[in-house]
Amino acid sequence: MFNKKRHYFQVGLILIGILLAGVGSYSKDSDWLLKPPGLRPLKAPATVIPATHRYVNRKLELPPYRSASGTPLKGWSRKFIKTRRFSSDQSAWIFYRQSDLAQTKVVKNSGMPASLRIWPVGATLILEGYKGDALGAGDAKLVEIEFMTKRVPASGSASNPFFAVDWNYARFTPEGAWSLSPQKLIDCHQCHSIAFQLTGDLVFTQFP
Repeated sequence: MFNKKRHYFQVGLILIGILLAGVGSYSKDSDWLLKPPGLRPLKAPATVIPATHRYVNRKLELPPYRSASGTPLKGWSRKFIKTRRFSSDQSAWIFYRQSDLAQTKVVKNSGMPASLRIWPVGATLILEGYKGDALGAGDAKLVEIEFMTKRVPASGSASNPFFAVDWNYARFTPEGAWSLSPQKLIDCHQCHSIAFQLTGDLVFTQFP
């Protein structure tokens, strides 16, 4: 009888541990929940419908995109940003995949902007932020690396009537260490949500 009670007690402790681990995981995930700024119907991209779903921003690794000298790897290109928003003393290089740009959907718009550019699922953009002019005399200092990628819609259905809009964010130190906090994630998402209205998707930079 004693052994049976001990067995039930141990099983109970295990179940409590599993429950607490689950609650802790949910609490952690909730810090990384994002809500899209809106949905654009495939047949009428200029129309914006409020989004109701949320998704978890996943911790991703930085993909290889350039050589040690800064030259884009095969399939990648880069665009220079002389002055970053909110930081007049900073510049940036934006690295993007040529295949992603080729697959973007450009839609004429009757209002402002004159056209909307919607990036495909899987699109990946990497921004290297520099203190100073990274195109200048060479004294600019790399201060951060930011990474955005568009995810498959949560439904995963081919019949989804809306363009994908779930973007995942990541941020790294110049040494490649993860440096995105929940608060910084919120700041990034709120800022890029403005681009949704200005360009059609959550990317500010204009491309050809």
